[in-house]
Amino acid sequence: MKIEHPSWWDSHSDQPHQLAAHQKPRITTENLSELAVTSLSTLALLPLIAWRYATLKPGTTDLKPVKELAGLGVSPDRDCDNATREMVEELGVRHLLIRVPCWHVDQLDGYLRFAQMFEGRTILINILQNRKSVTDLEWWQQSVTRIIETFKPLTNQFQLGNAINRTKWGCHNTSDYLALLDSMADLKHQHPEVQLAGSSVIDFEPIATLRTLINFHRYHLDICSALLYVNRRGSP
Repeated sequence: MKIEHPSWWDSHSDQPHQLAAHQKPRITTENLSELAVTSLSTLALLPLIAWRYATLKPGTTDLKPVKELAGLGVSPDRDCDNATREMVEELGVRHLLIRVPCWHVDQLDGYLRFAQMFEGRTILINILQNRKSVTDLEWWQQSVTRIIETFKPLTNQFQLGNAINRTKWGCHNTSDYLALLDSMADLKHQHPEVQLAGSSVIDFEPIATLRTLINFHRYHLDICSALLYVNRRGSP
């Protein structure tokens, strides 16, 4: 399967191109407001977090076999689907992640055919956002709904968003991502069997994660997901 990507997508690293400094809105009213809310909520929760760490008890971890514990992200973007399937079978991994961009709702049949090649695997569909998702919430909502309805016969696991604390993925601040989740607040009522993962914060930024998990918004997430990339194009 050959995927047609927009010009701002870097197909070599399977992520958006790095933004120039002038493309990253730093000091804005919205960003400062969100920073203030995040700081206040963190301070309010600090005693609870400190108590939780202070009362943690050491315990043994029952590790599962690597083939059960580890998963693998696969992509239909290399025009070598059969080779990818053969390598997955050779590795023996049971859990797969397939990223489906919201801007590719016109190519879902190809993504579905690719996913169907991995029979017997547990599949997590990661729904990617872009800037249009934030500025046009109705379009984002329709795209997410179409993706879920397309893949629901195959899997019930979906991750909403990706690297939401990096501007190049479309969210200028955490409130942008919260707006994306708020627009899908009724998703669990419409599809109660679906498991939703988020907030997909990249790198170790626990404050951003905390902001998306403890707040007064009414969306529902079943699983807390986090990301760590090692496929940098530039120097580390």
